Amino acid sequence: MKGCYDLHLHVGPEAIPRRYDAISAGEALCREGMGGAVLKSHYYSTVPFVQMAWERGLSNVWGAVVLNHYVGGLNPFAVRGSLGMKAGGEGLLRIVWMPTVHAEAHLKVQRGHGGRYDVPPEWTGGQVTGTPVDQVPPINVTDPELLPALKEILRIISGEGLILATGHLSKEEVFFLVPLARSMGVEKIILTHPAYETTRLSVEEIKGLTALGGVYAEQSYALMPIDNLTPGEVAAYIRGVGPECTILSTDLGQKGRISSGEGMELFLSLMTKEGIPAADLETMAITNPAKLLGR
Repeated sequence: MKGCYDLHLHVGPEAIPRRYDAISAGEALCREGMGGAVLKSHYYSTVPFVQMAWERGLSNVWGAVVLNHYVGGLNPFAVRGSLGMKAGGEGLLRIVWMPTVHAEAHLKVQRGHGGRYDVPPEWTGGQVTGTPVDQVPPINVTDPELLPALKEILRIISGEGLILATGHLSKEEVFFLVPLARSMGVEKIILTHPAYETTRLSVEEIKGLTALGGVYAEQSYALMPIDNLTPGEVAAYIRGVGPECTILSTDLGQKGRISSGEGMELFLSLMTKEGIPAADLETMAITNPAKLLGR
């Protein structure tokens, strides 16, 4: 299928080796017939780099900010700092991710695996990079001291029509955050790869959250080669939750791995072999992501 949108594509330059920067990502997406992608970095807002891509005619990429300590954690100013950058009269910030590598749940998993750094080695091809886990103050969005900042961030997301993504939060944090966000008027929420080990939501738990409205479960191609989910397990999530509340992404961009377009093509092929109908794949890879992007 042509015109797929990848709402989870990693880019550099950053400490983690990446296949793309914003410009080369935009060029690759064009070559591969993709509709576009939201570009993600665990370290910084990608919006300035997206603006550079747009200035070169690559209007198929959009920006995001991940609220790790590298941008000040749950920092409303990090979100505001990305809002003013526009191209063609269009704001370029699309997704605000909750913490990933600095989420308490992520750091706990890293320690459990014997990891010494916030960045797992499987993301880097074995290269040691990142911050030692013992030097990272863990972020938990249920912390009462963080509630004022969290609510201000949610007000900004609501007021600007942005997408909230749950990042690497724990199950308990997700069940705290999503109802709070909906109560504050956030209309677009992505449950970031909810099968990932930091969160581990069941199908029934996901359905309870999607029932709140405006909530989509992300299924990411990269959880198969990197985190060892089987295509059958991913297909079971899709069937259980339903395509109307699911989006497909790649979560690619790692150096040495396949491209976004190749990843999406392979993802669709694997799901087809698992019996997911073509119409459902189109809903999850094109219709739902386009709706979230406002396309």
